[in-house]
Amino acid sequence: MSDSNDVKLRDLVRRLPDWMRKDLASSDAPRRERAEDALHAMLLPLLEAGAGAP
Repeated sequence: MSDSNDVKLRDLVRRLPDWMRKDLASSDAPRRERAEDALHAMLLPLLEAGAGAP
C-alpha cells in the first residue's frame, strides 16, 4: 500500500461514526453485519483507487 493510501485509510478509520464502531463490536449478528457492510462500502473506493497505483 502506498503512503498516500495509508494516510487515506488512517483518515477513514479516524472518521468512522460511533454507531459503526459500536456495531462492529456488537454480539448481535445483524447489527455487526450492517456495520461490516457499511465499512466495506467505505473501503471499496479506497481499495479500487489503490489498485491502479504501483
